[in-house]
Amino acid sequence: MHVEVSTFLPFFSWLRQYGRRYLKADIVAGLTVAVVAVPQSMAYALIAGLPVQYGLYASIVPTIAGALWGSSAHLITGPTTAVSLVVFSTLLPMAEPNSGAYLALAFILAIMVGIIQIAMGAARLGALLNYVSHSVILGFTAGAAVLIGFKQIPGLLGLSVEKSHIFLEYLVRILAKLPEVHPPTFLLGGMTIAVIVLTQRFRPKWPGTLIAMIVAAFLVFIFNLDERGVRTVGAIPRSLPPFHFPWIPESTRVGELAFGAMAIAILGLMEAVSIAKAISGQTHQRLNINQEFIGQGLSNIAAGFFSGYPGSGSFTRSAVNFRSGAKTPMSAVISAVAVAATLLLIAPLAALLPLASLAGVLMVVAYTMVRKEDIKRTIRATRSDAAVLVITFASTLLLNIEFAIYVGVLLSIMLHLAKTSHPRIYSTVPDLETGKMVGSVRGKTCCQMDIIRIEGSIFFGSSAFVLEDLQRRLRQRPLTANILLRMHQVNVLDASGVHLLEIILEQVRDRGGGLFFSGVNGRVFEVIKNAGLLREAGEQHIRSATGSAIRQAMRENFCPAVCAACEESVFSECPELKNGNWEIFGEGVRPRICVLPTP
Repeated sequence: MHVEVSTFLPFFSWLRQYGRRYLKADIVAGLTVAVVAVPQSMAYALIAGLPVQYGLYASIVPTIAGALWGSSAHLITGPTTAVSLVVFSTLLPMAEPNSGAYLALAFILAIMVGIIQIAMGAARLGALLNYVSHSVILGFTAGAAVLIGFKQIPGLLGLSVEKSHIFLEYLVRILAKLPEVHPPTFLLGGMTIAVIVLTQRFRPKWPGTLIAMIVAAFLVFIFNLDERGVRTVGAIPRSLPPFHFPWIPESTRVGELAFGAMAIAILGLMEAVSIAKAISGQTHQRLNINQEFIGQGLSNIAAGFFSGYPGSGSFTRSAVNFRSGAKTPMSAVISAVAVAATLLLIAPLAALLPLASLAGVLMVVAYTMVRKEDIKRTIRATRSDAAVLVITFASTLLLNIEFAIYVGVLLSIMLHLAKTSHPRIYSTVPDLETGKMVGSVRGKTCCQMDIIRIEGSIFFGSSAFVLEDLQRRLRQRPLTANILLRMHQVNVLDASGVHLLEIILEQVRDRGGGLFFSGVNGRVFEVIKNAGLLREAGEQHIRSATGSAIRQAMRENFCPAVCAACEESVFSECPELKNGNWEIFGEGVRPRICVLPTP
């Protein structure tokens, strides 16, 4: 069996066609991304409870792996705010931030996340993300933004506050420490925020974050602020990401990490895929979501072995990459190389960088994470969307953050099942002027046959609802002996659906009638055939056109006595049938022998 090299090395498909015409654009985009990535990665490491260099490490080898094995031409993989927050929440109960055990757990966590994501990609579970509501992402991101913003207050004000992953507890600790504000630290943090905001407004193309951090470091150097109580990042090792074979601290059980690893895997994939889809919607690039799962998984495994921590697709860096004119994933590789070069060249200068500036950067990031217009639109859209958003937001603030992810995902799935388990079911009749099928007006339906349109799937989740609806109709209409199901909008039928149709078939046969179908698509027809329902109901009872199915039911099962006594004229054939003329269906056709049933 021939196996394509691109199956295992997907980057071969675009690397074979790579030419000089792409190189210049990718270099410009890659260097631009690196300018954004350096300060962001350092700041995000603080959210995760790690020294800043580990954020830079997570933007080198993992970024390259994500670009080469992913499917998006513009997605930049590395540290992100939301994932960093979940990493901190997962590891804080197990080890002290910045400790050796904490670092080891971060590496192990990244590998576990990667394995889960690769397994999901190999199992081709990419379509599952379609069942996660966009409201979940909005609610979780907004909640994470609030958490991140409040967690930066101590660094911004120069306070020493004991860390906690419980929002209300941490807020109380901050309030208790407010009288101890350190003015120089607060001024540096405020200056950083002001420079970033003003640059974004008046010079949006300038690297405002980098400028703010350089200015802050310069002020520390000029006024010796590090000797006056302003805390700085400290010396960063001038080295490439060191290789680590992760070890598990003796006091830790892998099972304790599994809950958080699964949450990070799901969140990371939601982030990465939503960003990739947003950009591909403008570039018209065709994405392979399952391949993107594998790319994200390999990126996280690379993070675990090369001194990084779990990451995902970065919205900011990916957007910068796209706007800067990147043509291929080579731009991400170039950005990673540029981050590595920066680490080697200017690492000693980071010792002057005040922590208050990084806190200011994160404050701005947290503010931009709250997508106010999208939230307003979602709340106005439907009650279910609003409920998912609000509950996910509240769960993020009040519960363990990894548990909030599960709450949002489960809510999405439950709402999806609630909608699909209640397909729209209503009676239809032909419009005698146009011949088109329309909803029955004022309950006008045929005495002998109910023509029912089903819009939705008939599967295990909806079978009870559909069965109850059809049986209710039969109870209310004791003379109805035939049911015609219009299944133009039924795309899924499973064994549970077939079973309920068998029950209805038995009930209408007890009345001397039958079960008929129209508009059955090929996939549903195969289920009906394979389950034996086609043989039981009769091959002539399944028609492509509704009109043909109606005439088949009339010819086989209509009772002349019922037609003669019926006060309605639903079909164009009704006047002839009331007069006993059955030859409208063909010469020599006679009605079946029956008597008017007792209601």
